[in-house]
Amino acid sequence: MHSRHKYFPVNAAQKDWGLYATCVGHSRSEPGAAFPSREHPDEYYFNWRIGRTLHEWQIIFIEDGEGNVELNARKFRVQTGSLIVLPPGSWHRYRPNTKTGWTTLWIGFNGDLATRLVGGAGFDPNGEVRNLSDGNRFHRLFLNVVTDILENGHDNVYAAAAQIPMLVAALIEDRPSDESRASSAEIVHRAQMYIKEHATETIDFEKLAESLGLTYRSFRYLISKETSSSPLQYQLSVRLARAKNLLTSSDMPISEIAETLGFNSTWYFSHFFRKHARTSAADYRDARSPRQ
Repeated sequence: MHSRHKYFPVNAAQKDWGLYATCVGHSRSEPGAAFPSREHPDEYYFNWRIGRTLHEWQIIFIEDGEGNVELNARKFRVQTGSLIVLPPGSWHRYRPNTKTGWTTLWIGFNGDLATRLVGGAGFDPNGEVRNLSDGNRFHRLFLNVVTDILENGHDNVYAAAAQIPMLVAALIEDRPSDESRASSAEIVHRAQMYIKEHATETIDFEKLAESLGLTYRSFRYLISKETSSSPLQYQLSVRLARAKNLLTSSDMPISEIAETLGFNSTWYFSHFFRKHARTSAADYRDARSPRQ
């Protein structure tokens, strides 16, 4: 996909109307490519060291890939289906993972009405990163809006701006109700219990999601929201905690611990432990063994 973007001049009449689009784009950053590209105007360009602060709203949707975001000193990991909401005046920086790159949809807008619309949607005034529960629906809507504004935005500035409330409305509707929040908490608890009970096995997370009455995307969203990790990462964290406990509370050989925790080989367990604990299993045990 070729990246496309447009930046729009804004006149006094649009400002008086209270809602106007400032920029829009559908961009692909390939793995290892410089980010951001120098195609953008100076007021939008930034580097990772300095970051940037804009004087407009921006909504950015991660269509594919993953990366990192820092927003007013908070750090987030984003992935396919993640949404970034940037309020005016918020310091931020973001970049794709160099191994995956990413594809994004984005729109910038501003005006008195824009502030009322987004402020009334209950977003964090310092900015927000969210994994959408119905990312496919929002993706289709966002893609249609971005495509239309790219094609017609210069000639139909008011019609372009009028599509922004639809995006905000979709985000409001994506927020769970109080009743569904309680239900979500119960679902996450059930999922966590199942993962703990089957932590040493290969879990089919799509089937687990189906058994809980969810699509895999919604299931992953709920787990990520509550645990800040994917279902697989959560399972691995359970395995790691059990490994640490066995290393410090038993005399089991490391090869036996690896087998107990469902690893295919001692080598794979050792590699896993060193990667996540930042030390070898043997050194971890030695450092925590009672001194004679």
